Parts: sequence; structure tokens; C-alpha cells
Amino acid sequence: MAAWGLASAAPLLRGSYGLPLLHCIHRMFASQTEGELKVTQILKEKFPRATAIKVTDISGGCGAIYEIKIESEELKEKRTVQQHQTVNQALKEEIKGMHGLRIFTSVPKC
Repeated sequence: MAAWGLASAAPLLRGSYGLPLLHCIHRMFASQTEGELKVTQILKEKFPRATAIKVTDISGGCGAIYEIKIESEELKEKRTVQQHQTVNQALKEEIKGMHGLRIFTSVPKC
């Protein structure tokens, strides 16, 4: 029987982005990265009536891919594509340095 070692388990210990799961677990409990804070601040300035803004670096902390969830009255009466275009426009300069961006938008209920 072959010995079970960390090297043989490495493929099983990787998350969906190829990052070690221990790193992913650490990111779950860590405070926001510098990039997340910067993007969050820009969105707060561009969407002052936002009721929720959440920016997550889903590239493991290197700032290559972000997931943005924003709920704002400013997005009301816009189709989803227009909402996403509004967010893209707000982050126009920052997007130049990103490899990917996931955007989820919504309008506050009531």
C-alpha cells in the first residue's frame, strides 16, 4: 500500500481557483484586502445611496478577480445590463488592472 503524504493529497487540497484550501479558509476569516477596500471606497463614492456594498477578492488576495455585490437606489429603473454598465463605468480605471470581475446588482425593496 502506498504511503499517503501531503504531496499526494495536494490535488485534493486545492480550491476551485487552484489555491490551497488552507489559504482559502484563511481568507474567509481575514479582514478586507487593500484592493477590496479601495474598490469598496470608490463604489461608496459613486453610489452614495447604496444600502449594501460587498467586494470580495476571489483570486485569493492578489487583486486579479473581484466579485461585487451592490444594492443601490441609483440602479432603480435600469435593466440588469445597464446596472452592470454603471458599475463598470464607476470602476473604469481599476478594471484596467483586473483579469476578471463578477457583478451582482439589486435595488432595495420598499
